[in-house]
Amino acid sequence: MTKWARMRRRKERKRAEEALGKSEAEGKEVKLAEPENISENIKHPQEIEKIEDANTSGPNTILSQIPRYAYLLTFFVLLAGVFVPLITRQASFDAVIQGTATLFLGLAGAILLFKGVTSDKRRGIFIAIGFALITISLALIFTLQEHARLY
Repeated sequence: MTKWARMRRRKERKRAEEALGKSEAEGKEVKLAEPENISENIKHPQEIEKIEDANTSGPNTILSQIPRYAYLLTFFVLLAGVFVPLITRQASFDAVIQGTATLFLGLAGAILLFKGVTSDKRRGIFIAIGFALITISLALIFTLQEHARLY
């Protein structure tokens, strides 16, 4: 069913409800309007474009998402301090790896929170796990900070 058919049906239902409400107030009986029968064989240009796009974009979607995650990885590695072990002596890259993993854990929690807010199914589970991952990430950040003070 197209968007326009759904909108038309909603308007017809609203009109019927309003007419029913007025008729109850007046004591008259009103017959509800029957929705139009729309042929399922009719395809609008918008639907045809969507169908064609869905069939041709299968393998390309995975490849198109790789740069997005590469940018995130680069940003998180730089944020975690990849230059600190290069500048200071006797420093290891363990802190950089731990910092990057901590930031990705927080990102996963934020994504789950967003999914929990926008989805109807499993809303509570997504929100609970999202807050738990963000809390764990925050605790790991404070732990990394304490380790950095000791060295």
